Amino acid sequence: MVASGVGEDADPIQLADLMLGLAARLDRPVYLEPDDWDRYALRIERERSPTEIFVDADVARASIARLGFIAELELAAARSVSAAVPVRCADRDRDIVVTIRPGTALRADLMALPLPAPRTAAKSGTPKIGDTVGNYLVSERLGEGGMGVVYRVTHTALERHYAMKVLRTSVVRREPEAPHQFLREARLAARIHHPHIVDVFDFGYLDDGRPYLVMELLAGESLMKRVDRGAVPPDEVIALARQLASALAAAHDVGVIHADVTPANALVVNGAVKLVDFGLARLRSDRAEISYEVVHGTPAYISPEQLRGMPATELSDQYGLGALMFHLINGVQPYYNDDLRTMCLMHLNDPIPPVKSPLGALPAKLGEIVTRLLQKSPQARFPDMHALLLALDDVEKVAKRRDWTKWLGR
Repeated sequence: MVASGVGEDADPIQLADLMLGLAARLDRPVYLEPDDWDRYALRIERERSPTEIFVDADVARASIARLGFIAELELAAARSVSAAVPVRCADRDRDIVVTIRPGTALRADLMALPLPAPRTAAKSGTPKIGDTVGNYLVSERLGEGGMGVVYRVTHTALERHYAMKVLRTSVVRREPEAPHQFLREARLAARIHHPHIVDVFDFGYLDDGRPYLVMELLAGESLMKRVDRGAVPPDEVIALARQLASALAAAHDVGVIHADVTPANALVVNGAVKLVDFGLARLRSDRAEISYEVVHGTPAYISPEQLRGMPATELSDQYGLGALMFHLINGVQPYYNDDLRTMCLMHLNDPIPPVKSPLGALPAKLGEIVTRLLQKSPQARFPDMHALLLALDDVEKVAKRRDWTKWLGR
């Protein structure tokens, strides 16, 4: 549903207050994001279609600044920043999470934290085969990782099959804010709608308070399984890298950072690659500091700045993509050691190993791209994913020529 617009004479303070009130009263996410060069759209997420109110761009930006002031957030931050704001609504208090995202233009997202639900001691909340979670029947346990467990589920009314990811109990115990952050990041990723990003359809909470998300069920294999069989031909690596860079560029344009780009988080389905696990990745990146003994996920691909305790940025995703490309080309990871601490220190201190394929020669510019992505300093990498895409386009043109090897020395 589309509502009328808000003119340039509107009060930005009142608009910011309206957004906080809507998020608290309706218990629905509220977004304020650019729709055109001279206007923003205030969108209220609903089950069928969002409600939209168009807002003058100057008024919208002033309202975002007001929200940032209320939440004590830094508008000039290079990454998304969030904080909870207490709001009094209908004689009850709600905590509204305000997120300011940079992207190509400032954006604001508001989401009410769920009200505490009564816990039933008899129910652990852990799904079992045959259980019904929300509208979904759990039919199979598909796998698990350091942060979550994945189940195959069927919508009880639609009889369609999906994948359900549930946050691990151990993660919630270690990071009490993880459930809310997991759901918030998953909601953001669900709004990107890109052919190379997994589609997320639904969210919810188990009896024990842990969140789950429901996403498309992908019948394919991960790039990790693909490279376990050996190095990947350079032309395939270029095609896969372009798809992943395109997905990450779309995410970065709306202020969403993956923070854990690895072969295990990239699934190949019918020749196309899909990036997964946006919701879980940021849980690993937003902590103030990282201990080598408790690094989660895949430290073989983590950026040096994340290991130093700095927040993940778009440039951190470049490093992960570079490590992924290196692994596909060389058949081995750029840095590896059985000792976790030693491997982390290799990311920080060791020189970048040469990019070589056991399958034969590869375009020189491909190696240069990977080496640039793996630079220790984020500023030494590409300016953004769009610049990387242009570089990959150039090397792909060379690789597609039958006699491309004569350009190796150029």
